[in-house]
Amino acid sequence: MNVTAEKIRGAVIGAAVGDATGVPYEFIPPEKIKLNPVTDMVGRGTYNMPAGTWSDDTTMILCTLDKLDGSLDYDAIMRAFLSWLDDGNYTPYGECFDIGNTTHTALVNYSRGGGALSSGLTDAHSNGNGSLMRIIPVALYADAHGLSAGQAVNLSHEISSLTHAHPISKTGCGIFTCVATSLLESADRQSVLRGIKTAETVYSSEINTPEIIKYRRIFDEGFPELPESVIKSSGYVVDTLECALWCVLNTDNYRDCVLKAVNFGNDTDTAACVAGALGGLLYGLEGIPVRWRETLVKSDYINTIISGFCRRNNIE
Repeated sequence: MNVTAEKIRGAVIGAAVGDATGVPYEFIPPEKIKLNPVTDMVGRGTYNMPAGTWSDDTTMILCTLDKLDGSLDYDAIMRAFLSWLDDGNYTPYGECFDIGNTTHTALVNYSRGGGALSSGLTDAHSNGNGSLMRIIPVALYADAHGLSAGQAVNLSHEISSLTHAHPISKTGCGIFTCVATSLLESADRQSVLRGIKTAETVYSSEINTPEIIKYRRIFDEGFPELPESVIKSSGYVVDTLECALWCVLNTDNYRDCVLKAVNFGNDTDTAACVAGALGGLLYGLEGIPVRWRETLVKSDYINTIISGFCRRNNIE
């Protein structure tokens, strides 16, 4: 087991801080952000929320952490998601203020009697980043329980399928899980590349399928050297994963990694959340700016959820 409670705090707080840093700028196009680049965690903006406010990205991470243990009870996770949608649980202020269309439809399907693993959307137009943004708990769980890379990827596919069941979404979650698991083993940027190689091996029998081909740039050895001009952030899962990985590979500290993700514009909170989770594993909890951690809304609550996950999964 490589995972520790401290590494989990780095990953989850890293995701939440990234999410909160991006929230004020969600939906703002990159051309506009470039006129006044983001340099700090601030408040207000798109949702008119105080600094440190996190969105559905962190909420769904917390729902998953709170219900993920050896029983792998997917219904429990879906019920947690519904408690967020219906009652505002797992949120900063007791209300759901941001939810993607695919996620919302999947939860409605489940509330109407659909099965946990049959309520997610399977059409090609339902490949937003709504499962990728919440998938970090899978890597933490997989490492704690000694799962192989293939088993971890399969688990990420199932957890993705709760809402996003198309192969493109599931593959994005699988690649991310391989990278995060690699960072748990060794916290350096070469581990990001090793994780990508692991994913390429896991998916080797499917490497020429349409779903895997969507991620061909990530698997290319020249991916880290791609110019910033060809990277974009959007609600599409492939764009988000490319953006997050590129930001991790082209910065040398957590702060710059997250700010670079936010400055790509558009789906700023999710790009920064995904990059922030990996950045938290790479640089550790102490690598996240102290003021940002202190500004994060309900950080004690987030740590309580983390502690419960560690206790149930025997992580010290």
